[in-house]
Amino acid sequence: MHIWLLTHSEELKKANGTGQLVHAHLPTLASVIVWQRATPSETLQNLPLDNTLLIYPSAIEKASDAFSPELDAHNAKHFIILDGTWQQARKIYNRSPYLHRFKTYEIRGENSQYLRRRNQQKSGLCTAESAIHLLRKQKRILEATQLEEAFLAFNIER
Repeated sequence: MHIWLLTHSEELKKANGTGQLVHAHLPTLASVIVWQRATPSETLQNLPLDNTLLIYPSAIEKASDAFSPELDAHNAKHFIILDGTWQQARKIYNRSPYLHRFKTYEIRGENSQYLRRRNQQKSGLCTAESAIHLLRKQKRILEATQLEEAFLAFNIER
């Protein structure tokens, strides 16, 4: 399992971004790739379609959704998380056509506990919460628990 954090450059300037928390606590399982509009990530472009999931709402059916119907969060090997606000994530997705070929995985039925950014969607999880969810799906309970503890400490309102 590997988590690829496709990070909006503004996230690197913020003290309240959780992508950096994920990378710090999962240094061998998570990599940060700074999104560049004009230069697609070669690393992400080369990920295999048959075992990579893009964590993104899948309201729109795409041709890639039919590529591997058996692929889900339990058995994928690569996960791409768009690390930014929901507005930034939409921008990254819409302006990066190479991402559209990946099968999407939408995390449903969970509400965000993230306190530091109040203008975000309640049902939309932050980057750390998404990573915790994926770790649990992959039965990586120790890593999920450690990241969740770090997130809860980080999430305390100041």
